[in-house]
This record gives sequence, C-alpha cells and structure tokens, in this order.
Amino acid sequence: MGRLALSRADRLLLGIVLVMAVLGALVTWLILPPEKIGAVKKLPSTFFNVAYGTKATYQVLDRLEYPVDRLRRPIDHETLKPTGVLFLLQPAVGLDRDELSALEDWIEAGHALVVVPGPPDGPYEKRPSRPNTPKRSSSARGDDSLLEEWFHFTEMPKKPEKLIPTDLRASRSPRDRPPAAGEPLLAGIGELVADGHRRFSPKSPLAGPLEKLSPHVFWKDEQGIVGLRAEFGRGTIIALADTYPLSNLGLSDADNGLLLGNLARELSKRYPGQLAFDEYHLGFAQQDSSAVAIAKLMLVGPWRWAVGQTLLVGILALGAAAVRFGGPRDVTPRRRRQHREFAEAAGRLLDEAGATGLAAETLYHYYRDRLCRLLELGTEADDNRLGQAVRARSGQEIGDLLEQARNAASTPVGRQKLLTLTRKLHRLVETLDHGT
Repeated sequence: MGRLALSRADRLLLGIVLVMAVLGALVTWLILPPEKIGAVKKLPSTFFNVAYGTKATYQVLDRLEYPVDRLRRPIDHETLKPTGVLFLLQPAVGLDRDELSALEDWIEAGHALVVVPGPPDGPYEKRPSRPNTPKRSSSARGDDSLLEEWFHFTEMPKKPEKLIPTDLRASRSPRDRPPAAGEPLLAGIGELVADGHRRFSPKSPLAGPLEKLSPHVFWKDEQGIVGLRAEFGRGTIIALADTYPLSNLGLSDADNGLLLGNLARELSKRYPGQLAFDEYHLGFAQQDSSAVAIAKLMLVGPWRWAVGQTLLVGILALGAAAVRFGGPRDVTPRRRRQHREFAEAAGRLLDEAGATGLAAETLYHYYRDRLCRLLELGTEADDNRLGQAVRARSGQEIGDLLEQARNAASTPVGRQKLLTLTRKLHRLVETLDHGT
C-alpha cells in the first residue's frame, strides 16, 4: 500500500486546522474555570476545590515552597517518620487504637498536630473490620476515635446565619483585648472569621489524654474558644473548632490566610519535616490499580514460587529459541565488487583447475568478437578478411597473432604464454577502439 499523498493545498488546509484546534484548546483552558470537585459529604479534603475543601490551603503552602504532602496510609511510626507537622481535619474514618497510640507517641517525641476534631457532617464511617483481628469492646480506648474525646465542647443552641468575625487588632483596650494577643500565631492579624456551629468549652477545653495540659487560647469570640494551643511532651497540638478558616472559601476571608501562613512558619521552624495533610481518614486511601494489585498478590502470596518458576522457564525458552528483543540492528551494506575482482577470481579458479585451454578459448572468442564489432564485420568473417580489415584500419599485421590465439585454444599452453598473448590482443582492441 502506497503512502498517502496530499497536494500542497490539502497540506496547507490541514496545517491551518491543526493550528486552530490547538489555539481553541488553549483558549478554552484559559477561559473556562476548572471543574468543581467535591463529594456528597462535605469533607475538608485537599483534593476538593469546592468551598468546603482545602485544596487552596495545600496549594498556598506549596507555592510558599513548604514541603507539603498527602498522607494516604494508616497512621503508624513509619508513615509519620518524614512528617514534622500533620493536619488532621475532621476525619470521616475513625482512628483505631494503634493509630491513636502512634499519633500520641509521635507528638510527644517532638512534632506538631493541627487538628479539627469530630466528623465533618453527621455520623462518621465505621472502620471496616480487619481479618484475623480480635474484636474490641466499644469502650476500648482509641476504638474508632475522631479525637472528640480529647476536647470538651460548648453546646451551641443554634447555628448563626452569618459568620462570626473576631477583632484582634492591637488598638483595642487591654480589658477588651482577647487572651494571648501576643501569640506568634496571630502576628500581623487584625481580624479572623469562623463558622459558628461549634466551639471549645471556655472552662475546660481539654479532656482525655490532654486533660492535665495547660491550654493557651489564641482565638476566642463571643460564642467560645475557636483556637487553642497545648504543649504535649516535646510536641505541640493546635486545635481549631472547625475547618472554615482553612477551607477554600474561608481562606480568603479577613486574615484567615495570614493565620495559615503563621501556622506553617512557626510550626515548621520548630518541627522540621513535611507538612502532611491526612487524607486516609477522609476516605482517600492509597490504592494500587487492579493490575498492580493482582501482580503483588501473585508475587507475594503463596503463588510466588509457581509464578517465579514460570517466568524462569519462559526466559529459558526465549533464550533457547534465540528470540531477540530491542530495536533492529543496522544493516551494513557490502562494498560493491569491481569487474577486475571478478576477472581475477575467474582466472584464479581456472588456473587452479588447470584449464588454461578453456581460458585461451574463451579469451580468443571474446577478443575476436570485439574486433569484428569494431570493424563492422560479422562474427562469421574468416581470419583473412579480419586481418585485411585491421591492416586497412591501423596498418598492423595480425595474421600470426590470430593463428597463435587459435592454436592456444586447441592445444595446452602455459600461463605466461597465455598472458603475453592476451595482452597483445587487448592492446590491439584498445588501439582500434580508442586510437591509442
């Protein structure tokens, strides 16, 4: 099948269409807003760019060149090893006892946790039971915990219709100035805005394993405590009443964005490492594709020896069949042979076979035919007529030469004599052909 051929006009038209398609796609990408991604349940996930998501928070920290990451595996000492600051925002999947114990040890060892406790909206998902794991009583410490047992909350009679701003400007009188106004987390902040559906209890905000700690309140409004800080071992816990200040919508209200910057600056300075957002307990666990999961199952499970032997046999079979992989090898073209090489090879073959008579006969007929063509005679012309034509053309006598060549073709002759005779015939032909 031949290659598709296009005329010059068709090629020009095709080029114009391709350029217009690329420009159209570029303009569409620049003008149209990105698709809004969210979920039925309002999860504060860094994958969501809707109002309640936290994708803007993740991208802001990334633009500020902080080492941000997403934690998409269960909490344990290995997964938390590279993390210096962990954001755990209203988990939808509860933490089990082992995860909660590892989290407490990690904080005590010298790390920071930014937490918004409790479910995002309504009842939370129960963790599916793991195989070969004994059941625990529902009262067991850390059983499907959303960290609500770490705090006491104020009962809110009704969620206000509007967001509640908090004025933190230093121009206020000392009596009205909120507690912990000199908190480094509030540096440069004049006003913060929070949602009003939940607050920490002003009397005793901490409970459970944090009950004996001394909290430092840095954000408080008329409905209660919005933000507090507590030192836990060598680490720090920053607790917020809800996720609105860190959400995509709330980050642009008042100075909420500056609060995020202060959190990242102060905590990363004190606790170096990655700033990780827990996505595992929001339902976004790291999962392999079906093909990868099947491969892992076959190579790690009880079938691994059979699979390994099958692969080995296949490799040996390919090697035995000389199957070659990779790109085609370059073909090296052979050097074209010259007529002289063929003549030398033929002469060497005849010499080794002792067939000088055959060589003499072949050469005699070859040069005689060339002489007849040059003199415009037929090949059936006899030697006398050929000799007369040569004498008339060049003045040379070739009667004896033709007789010697005819005799050499019929009787055995030596190699040197044949070579001398052939040179004379060749010189005669060249003289008649080129006048030399």
